[in-house]
Amino acid sequence: MQRDDTLWKSILEDIFEDFLLFFYPDAGSFFDFSKDFEYLDKELEQLFPPEDNLYQTRFVDKLVKVHCQNGDNEWILVHIEVQGYHDPDFGRRMFTYYSRILDKYDKPITAFAIFTENNLAFKPCEYYREFMGTSVLYRYNTFKIMEQD
Repeated sequence: MQRDDTLWKSILEDIFEDFLLFFYPDAGSFFDFSKDFEYLDKELEQLFPPEDNLYQTRFVDKLVKVHCQNGDNEWILVHIEVQGYHDPDFGRRMFTYYSRILDKYDKPITAFAIFTENNLAFKPCEYYREFMGTSVLYRYNTFKIMEQD
């Protein structure tokens, strides 16, 4: 794991409530901030075993269990990827994470990609695949650091 990855993970844990409030201004009415966040990063690593060559260098930056105010969903999952380089398969990777997270936890998931590299043109926000009338479209939230003042 690179030093930047460790720093981002630490920052996200330190400011996670503020992170949610930044992206969802009404987060206080949906999420139950009186309950602690649970970071599930280690559990998720089991979904990407080292012997699976396709995923051996992939790490989920953050997977967080967040409790809800209402009784419909006791808790949901927030998946955050911090991406610091151009990856033409990034959308597919996000979809793979989503599908494995959903398969393991069967809970609602919201996902974020935070792009830290300096290529303004690189900001994938979805994965689409179609074959013979069967298709899947997966969209996720994005935030590009270079677009900010």
